[in-house]
Amino acid sequence: MHIEKNVFENIFNTVMDVKGKTKDNIKARLDVALFCNRKNIELVNTEECRLYGMKSHDCHVFMQTLIPLAFRDLLPKGIWDALTEISHFFRDICSSKLNVDHIERLEKNIVETICKLEMIFPPSFFDSMEHLPVHLPFEVKVGGPVQYRWMYPFERYLFNLKKKVKNKAHVEASICEAYIVEEISTFISYYFEPHLRTRINRVPRHDDGGEVHSSGNLSIFSNPGRPTPKNAVRERYLSEIEFRQAHNYVLFNCDELRPFIK
Repeated sequence: MHIEKNVFENIFNTVMDVKGKTKDNIKARLDVALFCNRKNIELVNTEECRLYGMKSHDCHVFMQTLIPLAFRDLLPKGIWDALTEISHFFRDICSSKLNVDHIERLEKNIVETICKLEMIFPPSFFDSMEHLPVHLPFEVKVGGPVQYRWMYPFERYLFNLKKKVKNKAHVEASICEAYIVEEISTFISYYFEPHLRTRINRVPRHDDGGEVHSSGNLSIFSNPGRPTPKNAVRERYLSEIEFRQAHNYVLFNCDELRPFIK
């Protein structure tokens, strides 16, 4: 996932000519004149375009979904085709279902895609991260689908651990103390009386337990809830999309309609 993030950042920052981040700068053009025979490359001066706060998953979505759409009308067809190929490569390599023949095609095509990128971008664009995608198909053949090995679950868990920090002078000790307190409180909650509400037996946030009589005789409307304060309510009409979403939720979550759905 970090390979995908770094490749995306290099492509986006270079294509958008982000100041201080682009790989296409004066030094890179001097390298082109020194090592390559590509006199048709000229520096492009555009206004500063930059994305802030992009996390790994944001780059994941942008790389696999938005790059072919975002650059389609901005770049020449040959450059857009190469960027679309690298986008589809990461999309296919992250699929939940893969077969050996498809992986072998990816292993062959990624080499050609990298060669196309070498014809577009200056040499400074190609660091170790642009080389690592060549090895990803072999890694998938050995380790299986990437969903069971990437770092997203661990980064989400680390985010929860960081929220436990109360003393920034002793970060590790603060996390350990909060984690131990949480583990102990969860363990002893199993020995509380059943009528005491703990994190083990608490009901969902919008469910206060029990049932109420529904005038419409539909089970989906029989769950009680807490009313919203009047001063927090603002009248407005649902949009067509919101109305359709509410309608579909009722249809797919009502027990009386399940025989008709099947």
